[in-house]
Amino acid sequence: MQKGQSGSAKTYTGFCKNDPADVLCCVKKVTKLTTGKTLDQVGTCKNVSKCPSSSNTIYSSQCPGSSNVKLCVPKGNNPQPKKQYEIIDVSQYNEVTNYAEAAKKIQGVIIRCGYRGYGSAGKLAQDKSLTKHYNGFKGKTKIGYYFLSQAITTAEAVAEANYVVNTLLKGKQNNFPIYLDSEWSNGNHDGRADGLSKKARTDITIAFINRIKALKYKAGVYASQSWFNDKLDFSRITATGASIWVAKYSNDKPTTSTYDMWQYTDKGSISGIKGNVDRSHVYKNLAGW
Repeated sequence: MQKGQSGSAKTYTGFCKNDPADVLCCVKKVTKLTTGKTLDQVGTCKNVSKCPSSSNTIYSSQCPGSSNVKLCVPKGNNPQPKKQYEIIDVSQYNEVTNYAEAAKKIQGVIIRCGYRGYGSAGKLAQDKSLTKHYNGFKGKTKIGYYFLSQAITTAEAVAEANYVVNTLLKGKQNNFPIYLDSEWSNGNHDGRADGLSKKARTDITIAFINRIKALKYKAGVYASQSWFNDKLDFSRITATGASIWVAKYSNDKPTTSTYDMWQYTDKGSISGIKGNVDRSHVYKNLAGW
């Protein structure tokens, strides 16, 4: 790594076309430039005469080796978003003492609308504070929703989507994509969906996304960076066009190849809310600001 950069590297055979066939190529993934700018899309150092048509070329000086090694970054990359929005997310575990005051500090709120129980019955349930939080923030800021899934079949995922749209959100203001929350059910990892294979969990997630879209809403997926990497097939998820909301509690931006929102802390503070609250940066105009 060069000073000021962050990323990872992996070896491939035959990847670098300008090198002999028997040379292992160390393909470097770059997430931050030496200037300190963070890339929204991961760049790749390649020993090629030019980058593929699907990529732009960033300065050769960003890569080690000869001047033939270029940093290729997907088109449309924006190292520093022109506009960034600040939102929070809340559930029955957050006590809001002054909704008007809290709304002054943010550009939007994502409310947990409901969940599926992690026991064998897997009962669908409304978040106990949905009505209170909705009525408190209504008319004061942009509002969105997420649903904590424990579906173990695609049919259950479709049922969750139907429940969210037809029951929980009926008649309510909605400005954001509807997000499926995919994560461990609890610290013991013994919930009904915790043992799913990566493929099964991805199939279930896509079933939820597709049903939400069929119901004429935009869809999204919330998960931690490690969960997107290890528990879901990220390329299949992004191929649906779903909005990506990634959690990584750090000063360093996620290395997930693409995302719209970054939940950067679960220990944030907002006037009008008692205790810690999750805070996120939003890099796209998802809510019609």
